[in-house]
Amino acid sequence: MGPEPVFAPDVPVEVRRLFERKPELFVPASSPKPKRQTSWSTEPAATFGSLLVWLAVCVGGWILALIIFALTLPTAVAAWAALVLAIVGVVTTGAVGVGSAVENRKQKAVRLQHGKYLLAEDFDEESGRLLARGQRAVKSVLEATVTKRGLLDDVKNELVLPEQLWDIGQVLHEQSVLRARQREVARGMATAELEAVLGPQRRALNRSVDAIKRKVELLEHYADRVRSADAALRAEAALEDGDRYIELLARTEPVGDTSVVQGFADEAASLKNTLSQTIAAARDAGRTLALPD
Repeated sequence: MGPEPVFAPDVPVEVRRLFERKPELFVPASSPKPKRQTSWSTEPAATFGSLLVWLAVCVGGWILALIIFALTLPTAVAAWAALVLAIVGVVTTGAVGVGSAVENRKQKAVRLQHGKYLLAEDFDEESGRLLARGQRAVKSVLEATVTKRGLLDDVKNELVLPEQLWDIGQVLHEQSVLRARQREVARGMATAELEAVLGPQRRALNRSVDAIKRKVELLEHYADRVRSADAALRAEAALEDGDRYIELLARTEPVGDTSVVQGFADEAASLKNTLSQTIAAARDAGRTLALPD
């Protein structure tokens, strides 16, 4: 499964939601920036024809109304009614004309944000797999119960993780572009001169790939820690039912048998310690993400 779109942290939420409804409006960063589009630029003939039809309807309707006013109203009232109707028609026609010359709001938002989002088409197979791994890790952290309850607030996941994904996405996109460029240049006859140039470039690209892999692995390590903390939190929640089990056993076990009760108490103490440790480990793993390379 390919990666999901990745957005720069400053891209408005409205644009992100727009992708969910109208993904066809979005243009890959590897493609030229979309031009400003209006009805006149995309369908000039159809727009001109629509305006002519609108004008014909307005003029014809005004003339018909003028005749009806003249037959049914006093002369002065008919004149004022005709004038008001003419003003409404002119204003409406002007609004229609301006609307046809104005860029669609959704298309404008996508055009202005071009380059601040990366689509699946912006990545080759290798980069796409790495980005998808990072996105799964980030999603796992953000959807975890310990995150939603604010137990990891000092890590600032809502800010740090999107920035991490965007940084990773930008580098992976550049790696995809350079890999494609290398394949294109290397196509054909291999020469010593060409290899002298491509060799260092390949080594630099491989070092960059290794560095990004380590960043993705850090995200996955953090996600594993958060999942462990989540599991401990669920286990602690399950212990809240302990009193009901103790009451159940009290009705069936011999009087004076406190081993089960003591077992619940010991388990609760152990779990509290485990939960504290797993949350501390998750926080430590999360803090490493925000440290400079």
